[in-house]
Amino acid sequence: MNVDVEISALDGPVRVRLAGADGGRIRGKFVFGRLRSRPEVRVLFFDDRAEFHRDIAPGRGIEVSGGGWMDFDQVNRRASIGGSSTQFGREADRGFTSDLLEKALPDYRVEVVS
Repeated sequence: MNVDVEISALDGPVRVRLAGADGGRIRGKFVFGRLRSRPEVRVLFFDDRAEFHRDIAPGRGIEVSGGGWMDFDQVNRRASIGGSSTQFGREADRGFTSDLLEKALPDYRVEVVS
């Protein structure tokens, strides 16, 4: 899975980056925040290789405001969002995160599980 799109939202652009293995099912952590170099751009970044939420932001210039986990069933085209980051807490609007995923993955069914 390699998705990198910029989505227009009422409060400005949001870059959605989903980085993970192809095929089957993948699960991992995500963070939501702003680009340090362009604070008007918000970022939703998923990385199935990150052990901790704090591992995602360094090197990508993200000022993190929250996060959780995502689970992608690539065969059945389903995505789940849940949990929260121990270090950063939960992003401010889980419904907005869900909407972003639906736009980035129009052929997936997205559900919030917690």
